[in-house]
Amino acid sequence: MKEHMTSTITHLVCDCDGVLLDSESIALRVLHEHLLPLLKDPADGDRLHHAIASRLGMFTELLLDELDVEFGFGLDAAQYADINAAVGIACGDEVQLVPGIEEALQQIALPKAVASNSSSDRIVQGLRRCGLLDMFEGHIHSAHDVGRPKPAPHVYLAAAAGYQVAPEHCVAVDDSVTGVRAASGAGMRVLGFTGVAHDKGSMHQKLIAAGAELVFDDMRELPALIAALLAEDAA
Repeated sequence: MKEHMTSTITHLVCDCDGVLLDSESIALRVLHEHLLPLLKDPADGDRLHHAIASRLGMFTELLLDELDVEFGFGLDAAQYADINAAVGIACGDEVQLVPGIEEALQQIALPKAVASNSSSDRIVQGLRRCGLLDMFEGHIHSAHDVGRPKPAPHVYLAAAAGYQVAPEHCVAVDDSVTGVRAASGAGMRVLGFTGVAHDKGSMHQKLIAAGAELVFDDMRELPALIAALLAEDAA
């Protein structure tokens, strides 16, 4: 673990896509399907796939902005809207729980919140579909509502404020570089998760570099990791 100033942990804040819901693989597939025909050089398909995967966790609009510049797609407003809608529909229809997350959350007694770059409607729809809504209802925070997406800390700060606790009393779980930076910037302790990452080895190092104090790849480990942090606080 990284050395840090410790504060008593009282709350758990989770990212949604890639931590609670296994939706990022769906978004990757849909984005790749829509953008692949627009490549000027079809041989760039693998590079496009990697470019999308490395940006998952961003606002879809910002992700498309960066890809548009990198690959010269020349996307217009209608294409932005169509792709964004296709991602939302597919994720809503196909999303499933990250393996082990429901059992892990049931074993963790801390009050819980969600802090996500997804829209509130999409978060609620996914959590309801997968049976997790009751665990987080009333404490679902979207970057769309606070005006600044991750890696800005605003959505994590909103999650702490929703419980009227200091961010230092929260532990966050996030699977993206942007999310880890956001939670760390908010002053929370951060655990990085790579269980549904497309390149676990590379992502492990990136999450550590972004500010995660440790990284794990199996949600069955989360209760023990939280228990260890609580025991560390009590020591």
